[in-house]
Order: sequence, then C-alpha cells, then structure tokens
Amino acid sequence: MRKNGKLLKSKAKFTRDELADLLEGLAGRIRDGQLTLGEGAGQVEMDLPRTFTVKMEVADTGKRVLERELELEIEWPVEADGTPLERPDSRSGFTVA
Repeated sequence: MRKNGKLLKSKAKFTRDELADLLEGLAGRIRDGQLTLGEGAGQVEMDLPRTFTVKMEVADTGKRVLERELELEIEWPVEADGTPLERPDSRSGFTVA
C-alpha cells in the first residue's frame, strides 16, 4: 500500500511565453488523459480521470517584497496503485478570461 506524500516537487523561473507553453502542454496531456512530470528516476507518470476537483486562489504574499500568487490545485481520487477513480460530474464555478 502506498503512503501519502509528495511524489514530485519542483520550482523554476519562466518567461511569459515559456509559462504559456508549459500550460498549453499540460492542457494537451490532460485532454489525452495521461501526464508525465519530471525526468529520469524522479519522473511521475499518471493516468488522469475524466473529472477533477479544482481549487483556485489568488493572494498577495510576502513580508519584505509584496508578491502576487496564483495557486491552482487539481485533485482526483486514486486507488493505492495510482489508478484514477471516477467521480460523478460536478461542474461549478469559475472561468478564465
């Protein structure tokens, strides 16, 4: 049985165009239903469900320098082996414009 915990953690700087490319690549992988993050021994491969729970938060943070933070959290239930569990479709709330 798999324990809870971080499977991958990463931080990097991107230009606006690089970030857009990353998000477009992520969107394509989500549409395909399979996603691989990272490289080599540390990579995480995931099969994705048809529906997700998504949380979005925008906040101003920082003590010395004020920073704006956009956090997008995507969740879905999985079996112990990582196989996604499907939930009933539940659409709600926010848009991106």
